[in-house]
Amino acid sequence: MVIALILGLTATQAVAGQSVSSIAAAAAVHAEARAIEKGYSGVAVDLRALDSRIQLTACATPLQVTTVSERALGPVSMSVHCNRPINWRVQVRGTVTAVAELPVLAVPVNRGDVISSSDIELRDERITRDLVGYLSDERDIVGKEARKNLAIGSKLRTSDLISPQIIDRGQTVALVAESAGLVVNMQGKALANGAAGDRLMVKNLSSGRRSEGRVQRNGTVLIQ
Repeated sequence: MVIALILGLTATQAVAGQSVSSIAAAAAVHAEARAIEKGYSGVAVDLRALDSRIQLTACATPLQVTTVSERALGPVSMSVHCNRPINWRVQVRGTVTAVAELPVLAVPVNRGDVISSSDIELRDERITRDLVGYLSDERDIVGKEARKNLAIGSKLRTSDLISPQIIDRGQTVALVAESAGLVVNMQGKALANGAAGDRLMVKNLSSGRRSEGRVQRNGTVLIQ
């Protein structure tokens, strides 16, 4: 429990009036509003208990709440303060959580396995921080290969998955070139292995010209 009081007079000198519950309520409303403003849903605020023995003069104006950190989730520290008739300030600390719908593994996955739509399920997860690095879109998971063994229920990070190799070095591939609204189809030779999304050097079998394109999910190489 952490309470910081900045008063124009000591707590024992102050006239009782401002309830501890009203201070906590102002802090909770502020913390919830900040999280919702940042796009979070299912927000819950758990505050540390304030000492019920503190006595503060009733504030003549609505309580003001400020937060130093930009972080909306996780541990938060807020300053609840009053300006009239007496300046006082109370530090309130707590934890803010939210609910996010995330794809998680419905089955264990071994290293090298390609993940299908039946391998994942959507689950509401309570979170205490931004989901940096975690995958929230099923389309970024299905068809990817596991870099390592992954347990059932695992949330998936970008670093957990790779695109499976779909083109081998020396393989004949379909080249698709787009320019000024025109689409030209050609045959080419892959000069390296490639996975969907990779940049790949290819050789045009008709002209012998080398160029770079991006591997598409269907195995074609798009030259732009």
